[in-house]
Amino acid sequence: MGFILIVIGTLLLLLSLLGVALGAYMAMDPKTRESGKLFAVWWVPGVAAASGVLMRDVVTFAVGSLCFFVAGAVFTFEDGLARRPNIKRTGRSRRSSEKTTQENKAASSPSLYQPGVSILGTENELED
Repeated sequence: MGFILIVIGTLLLLLSLLGVALGAYMAMDPKTRESGKLFAVWWVPGVAAASGVLMRDVVTFAVGSLCFFVAGAVFTFEDGLARRPNIKRTGRSRRSSEKTTQENKAASSPSLYQPGVSILGTENELED
């Protein structure tokens, strides 16, 4: 029975380490950087679970497995969440239909500051 656990633990450990290495490789490419980081982090609890099998420690295996399944659920459902856009804006100005609400309000409302006019009146009225 001990030999079978060593073989299973070693295979799980190698599989988990390959998962971490694949995630690190994916993280090197700018297109798959976020997914690669998450994939590598997902397999770290798998390494803990595999080491629990090798050490014949039920608690380490249980905690590593639980964390592995929770991280797997996060990895699975992460694609459904809104991501930040991959396209970076350049310095070009926006068309009127692309302006934000604040930009439209600022363009349509008259400026509060007018040169030569104070709260009390114009400069000529103040001198009199």
